[in-house]
Amino acid sequence: MRRNLNMKSLPLGKTIVINPSVEPDTMDLPEPASVVRKKITGLGDRVERIAQPIARVIDRVAGTNIQGCGACQKRKEYLNKKFPIT
Repeated sequence: MRRNLNMKSLPLGKTIVINPSVEPDTMDLPEPASVVRKKITGLGDRVERIAQPIARVIDRVAGTNIQGCGACQKRKEYLNKKFPIT
């Protein structure tokens, strides 16, 4: 599914001024958010990284709530106990 963002391409060297009352050099920009990755402790964490995006897509398309059922968390815990990564 493509979203129409109403964006137009600009020729090279052109800039867009979002707030013309503030100079671009003096704007207070927020610090970039740091990416925090959860530590992988076992096979369950690896499976979760693959399965969660797939579940999100299924939930959006089909209108279900696969992510909230709790089975994924149980599977993750079981696999982490049986197959830890050290």
